[in-house]
Amino acid sequence: MPSIESFRTKRGVARLTDDAVHFDESAVGYARSLYRGYWQSEERWRKAIFLGYVSGLLFAISWLVSAIRAGDRLLLAGLLGILTILVGVNYARGFRSPDRIPLDDIEDVSTTRGEKGLTRPRLVITYLDDESTYKRRVNLPSLYTADGKAAYERALDAFGERGFDTG
Repeated sequence: MPSIESFRTKRGVARLTDDAVHFDESAVGYARSLYRGYWQSEERWRKAIFLGYVSGLLFAISWLVSAIRAGDRLLLAGLLGILTILVGVNYARGFRSPDRIPLDDIEDVSTTRGEKGLTRPRLVITYLDDESTYKRRVNLPSLYTADGKAAYERALDAFGERGFDTG
């Protein structure tokens, strides 16, 4: 019986049962993950990163509110258009975000360790759904968090225990 039943993700937790992997991810889970990974750390530089996240979010919200209040429809339409294109390209590449993937449907689990300061650790789960192949990207906690490397290793071990080659 596998010993690892869950691992942290960027936006919450992935839980593995006997028959499936379940993703419990949300905006609240993301905020909780940021708080746990940066603010609760003993290092001041991690707390500074957390304050940077909070400041950036507050700036973005105030900018969006001011653009809406000013009636800058062209800017808002451009922003919405860019977001739509990015989501559409991701969808066309076969990426989906199901909350549950049966283990029997998983064909491959590829991993990327990530580069500190450039990219974050992540998994790409390739799975079958109604005779079509899709992918599910699972972003893991940043390597700058206190347990970022441990979360990556835990995810590898969780899938490895279930017979997937995580490379």
